[in-house]
Amino acid sequence: MEQENKAIDVPDELSTVMEADGGAKIFFESLSDGYKRGYCNWVGGAKQSATRQTRAAKALVMLQNKQKSLRT
Repeated sequence: MEQENKAIDVPDELSTVMEADGGAKIFFESLSDGYKRGYCNWVGGAKQSATRQTRAAKALVMLQNKQKSLRT
């Protein structure tokens, strides 16, 4: 059974913070789709803009520390 490749929709807030840090962006791009979706769903799943901004900032720190998932 062939699995369909779905594009990962990176939230604007996460994309913006990664643009400021090339190392974090490179690490994010090296992750498997499942890990990328985890980050994107966590940041983008927040209803309020302020919460998405806060989560994006936390995600940036985790990516800088080369954490694959939200759990340590």
